[in-house]
Amino acid sequence: MLMLCCSVLIASQAPAPAGVPENQPVPGPFHPLILNGPLTGRYHCPLSDFGARPFVLILMRGTDVPEGFKEMLGELDQLIGKNQAAALRGAVIFVGDKIDMPLYLANAERKAARDKIDEVLGFASDGKPDAKNPYPSIYVGVDSSEVLKSYPMADDVGMSALLARDYRIKSVMRVPVGQLSAEKWKAMLAEVDAKLIDKTLAPVVRPRLKPRAPVPVAPAQ
Repeated sequence: MLMLCCSVLIASQAPAPAGVPENQPVPGPFHPLILNGPLTGRYHCPLSDFGARPFVLILMRGTDVPEGFKEMLGELDQLIGKNQAAALRGAVIFVGDKIDMPLYLANAERKAARDKIDEVLGFASDGKPDAKNPYPSIYVGVDSSEVLKSYPMADDVGMSALLARDYRIKSVMRVPVGQLSAEKWKAMLAEVDAKLIDKTLAPVVRPRLKPRAPVPVAPAQ
């Protein structure tokens, strides 16, 4: 009995996981509230759509949208949109630390978080299939840190970008709280391009051929 109590005490004092490890299986499904596209207002697991395809999953601490993040999302959306042939997918999830209970039960907190993000990113909040969607190539959602325990973020991490394919985490990029910049975002996009995009499957942009010059017609005799 004493040994069991000691084991429980040691376990309770163990430090929380520092984050999702690399070269490990994707932790598993979760169902954030989707804020854009045809699934606006519904709880949906983006990983169920991604499957074994290459994808980038960006977890943002809190529900405050960083300055310049709207433009950053546009860059990610364009990168993924241009590489549909390479099966690239993506999702950005705002993780609310202050939402203490599962998101689907926290009605007031959920609405406040959603309204805040909608206002900055320009989403419509009516839940209609034709709702305004500035980022058609990525899911944008919000979830509770209580639900996302299998995707831990260290206390000093403000953004965690998980790059995965074939159900395994290939790379993790972490940005400290308050330090997300255009340079770090471009570095993340470059890593996505280098590690997830199969160039042999990506569409090849071919130069447009110049029209042939008209064949001269011999004058009539």
